[in-house]
Amino acid sequence: MSDDALLEGLLNGLGEEATAQMLRQAERRTVPAEGVLFTAGQPARAVHVIVSGVVRLVQVTPSGPRIIIKYVRPGEVFGSPALLDRFYPTNAIAVTECVELQWSSATIKSFVDRYPQLALNVIRDLETRLREMESRLRDLSTEPVEQRLARAILRLVETFGRRTAEGVEIPFPVSRQDLADLIGSTLHMVSRTLRAWETQRRIRRYRRRLVIADIEAVARVLYREPPAEHE
Repeated sequence: MSDDALLEGLLNGLGEEATAQMLRQAERRTVPAEGVLFTAGQPARAVHVIVSGVVRLVQVTPSGPRIIIKYVRPGEVFGSPALLDRFYPTNAIAVTECVELQWSSATIKSFVDRYPQLALNVIRDLETRLREMESRLRDLSTEPVEQRLARAILRLVETFGRRTAEGVEIPFPVSRQDLADLIGSTLHMVSRTLRAWETQRRIRRYRRRLVIADIEAVARVLYREPPAEHE
């Protein structure tokens, strides 16, 4: 991805001069895989955008379990609490080596003052994030584990999927524990479901590499009636 792709996100509609100014003011850095971009509770001092690679946003609950809030794709804005002098609510960890752009809190605020379109772009991103979280909460409260897992994998396919000779690959490491943390389930339940899907040739797993061999079969899980409960 080039910086031009940012025109579809944070810099959308700003015009050539404003875009050039923002790119000149951005700090660019490379973050290695598993590198930490920021941690929960840390003062939010910069707004971030990934140019290449993938970042996961993670929360650790007081009782210990980890929750993966989302995977951030290239072009997405994150770290927006920096606009309000707040604290980062999550840990941001590079899944793969990443190149990111970041703007300090003072810099991004000065651009917002000059270019209201920038504020609209951030609001649009936050609204999209809110809709995603509402949908996930609904899934967690109403769907069994197999359906939640199918939905999460299909979302990863839609956002990141890369077609190969074997099917559609998620092009970054996704462990069974990652999937459990993503859908609010246990490693045991996710492992059992994935083993069944492997036997049915819906997916293939190679260590932490995940390939969806039969997208249609995984999608059908979403429309299957849950088993009746017996008293």
